[in-house]
Amino acid sequence: MATKAQMYAQMADHAAVQLTSSWNEWMRFLDTASRLYKYPFHDQLMIYAQRPDATACAEYDLWNDKMGRYVRRGSKGIALVDDSGDRTRLRYVFDISDTGTRPHSRTPWLWKMEERHIDSISAMLENRYGVRGDDLGGQLTEIARRLTGEYWADNGRDFLYIVDDSFLEEYDELNIEVQFKAATVSIAYSLMSRCGLAPICTNFVAANS
Repeated sequence: MATKAQMYAQMADHAAVQLTSSWNEWMRFLDTASRLYKYPFHDQLMIYAQRPDATACAEYDLWNDKMGRYVRRGSKGIALVDDSGDRTRLRYVFDISDTGTRPHSRTPWLWKMEERHIDSISAMLENRYGVRGDDLGGQLTEIARRLTGEYWADNGRDFLYIVDDSFLEEYDELNIEVQFKAATVSIAYSLMSRCGLAPICTNFVAANS
């Protein structure tokens, strides 16, 4: 009989297949991931599979001890698979919607981009990345393209050794690079989603689907 950790690991595998089955499903995952950008992909995947509407997740002790908030009785933790040790284990996080406040409780800062911030953000991005743009969405897209290219330049050779048993297995080096750089679309969408650029997101998806 499979252990609980193995069952959740199977859930992660199923979720990975499901979310790559269509662009709409993948976008819904990216919307969740864009809010939880501090988590690695495998944790984002597990959170999406269990609580796609989550906005701010943390372990019980962090909510209780550092934030001064309590986890409501009956709240179901979001299981994350941890296979970093000798055996696979589970750890649990709770969304802020699972918590309540006490006197002197702290609330995590969930930043939100407002229209008045756009010019300042655009100037900062130009200064940091040397990328100018007529609009913030276009600027974010070009930065995503540049960073994807830089990552491939630094790590592309490693990808050639980990494509076995994947749909890339029969591809040559050039086509593996092309498929990897398609990540630009997902990165740009995530950035725009997190910044609340919904109309630009819609146009961007229509142009790249």
